[in-house]
Amino acid sequence: MAEENPLLTLPRPIIEALFRSAEVEAQRVKMRVAKLAQAVEQVKPLFRFTPIKQGRGKLVVAADGSMSPTSSQRLGSEFAIYTAGYLAFKDREVVGERYYAGSLSWVEGLQTFRTLLRLLMAYTERKAALEAYRKYKPDYVILDGPYFYFRGHCRHLRNLEIDVEGLSTGLELIRKVRDMTLELMNTGRAICVIRRSVMRAIDGWLLYHHGEEACLRARDKHILTMVMPPMSLWSYQTLLDRDPILYATYYRFYRRRKQEGKLPKELEAQRDRLMEQARRDWERKFREDLDMNLNQAPRTQRYYLRYTASMPPFEVEAVEGIDVEDFASTFTQFYNEATGLPFPVDLIDNFISLPRGSTTAFTEEVEARLIRDQSIKDKTTISDYFTYLNPQKKEQA
Repeated sequence: MAEENPLLTLPRPIIEALFRSAEVEAQRVKMRVAKLAQAVEQVKPLFRFTPIKQGRGKLVVAADGSMSPTSSQRLGSEFAIYTAGYLAFKDREVVGERYYAGSLSWVEGLQTFRTLLRLLMAYTERKAALEAYRKYKPDYVILDGPYFYFRGHCRHLRNLEIDVEGLSTGLELIRKVRDMTLELMNTGRAICVIRRSVMRAIDGWLLYHHGEEACLRARDKHILTMVMPPMSLWSYQTLLDRDPILYATYYRFYRRRKQEGKLPKELEAQRDRLMEQARRDWERKFREDLDMNLNQAPRTQRYYLRYTASMPPFEVEAVEGIDVEDFASTFTQFYNEATGLPFPVDLIDNFISLPRGSTTAFTEEVEARLIRDQSIKDKTTISDYFTYLNPQKKEQA
């Protein structure tokens, strides 16, 4: 039985207004898609793809983590949970697995809460990946997201007091996760699969070398979905003469300055200055968020892999020197047609992902234990603490 359209539960005037908006958006997208298709056809000859050869089965580990998409918001504090784990595969058979979980309650700012939660998840992910690497000595360890995906806003955690396996400050936790990540990178076996790629390095390159009119105004993943054949690999190095992160940052800086009122002519005259600002920005973020110099991290390269025409390609980050063609060949007969991803990536994600309502259920379990605690005489203090911050909505965090 088909699920009811949730829009139809709204008042009729809202439904009618949204349906009118849907028609307007449909026409906008129609024009945008036609324009993009024409523009992509012009730049298509710039892309050189490498066929993925069929490879033999290998010993592969996939590690991943998950955390509450939203916290359970109570009067007393925010609550959230996180999970992590790994699966080890010999050819196509699971030969080992392990899982972890933890929680966080918080009474301070929400941004700090989310940053700390992500860092705790990353710590548990890295612990799982390193344990699997030492135990199984795999050909490849697949990590979820870029190597330093946890970096953002870590500077705000430096002086935070914590208690995590002997670590007492946020800075100690940052350094620990950073060092575990560097250890994985230095194995020469850890490769990152980036499923939610939003980078716009191709537009950054076009903007820098050919001006704003040459930009496609689309994410790299969207562009490559339109031009990339199945069973192929694409390296940013075949097009870009700088790190794709620099071009993506350059594009972001250019757009920001333009929105502030700068004219395209002015910005094009300042392109080298903007590129230098992009480089300094990346160095600053590593220094402030990870307490390290950018040049202390191994150099990495980025690629796109595509196994099937029915799904978009996915991005890969690998330490310079890792044979990504060999990695890609490992999964020619072991990928999921429904997602286009290697099966180990999908399976571990399926096992550790938190179902809707998990965080609320966990918070209710904490409350129930306190209600049953006979040493607490005044139960109203517990009820007050766990009252929903917004009592109008039934929470399903």
